[in-house]
Amino acid sequence: MMNNTTPAKQPNATTTEKFLVFTIQERLYTLPSAMINEVAVYDKAYPLPLLPEYVKGIINRYSVPYALIDLGLFMLKTPSALSKVVVLKESVDKVAFMIDDVVDIVDVPLEHILKVEQGTENQDATAVIEASFEWHKMDVFILSIREIINRIKMDFEA
Repeated sequence: MMNNTTPAKQPNATTTEKFLVFTIQERLYTLPSAMINEVAVYDKAYPLPLLPEYVKGIINRYSVPYALIDLGLFMLKTPSALSKVVVLKESVDKVAFMIDDVVDIVDVPLEHILKVEQGTENQDATAVIEASFEWHKMDVFILSIREIINRIKMDFEA
C-alpha cells in the first residue's frame, strides 16, 4: 500500500546563506553573494572632482557606470591595495567596492551568524558591520551594504 503523506522535514536540515569572503588590510569581511553581480580585477577609475576621498571615481562595467568606493579608506582610513573590485547588483545600487583580495565563497548556516550590536559612534568602522561568523577559527565580519550606502549619502549631503 502506498503512503500519500508528505515527507517530514529532516530535523537537522539547516538553512544556509552564501557569502563572498574577502580581505581589506588583512582583515576578513564578507557580503552576501546574492547582492554581488561580479568580482573583477581593478583596471581604471575615472576620477570625479569634489567627492569624498574614499570615492575613487567611476568604473565602467559593460557600459554601466558604478561609483567605486575604497572600503579600506572608507572604514579604516587607510587605502586599499587597488587589487579587486566587487560590483553590486544594479537592484542594490550602482556601487562597486575596492577590496584587497578574494579569499573564498562559503555557505554559512544561518544559526552561526551572530548579530553585532551597533555602537553610538556612527563614523566608527563597526557601524557598517551588521553581523559576524567564525570561519577557519577566524572572525569574518558581514558588512551592511545599506549602512555603507546611507553613510555615503550623508557624506554627499554634507
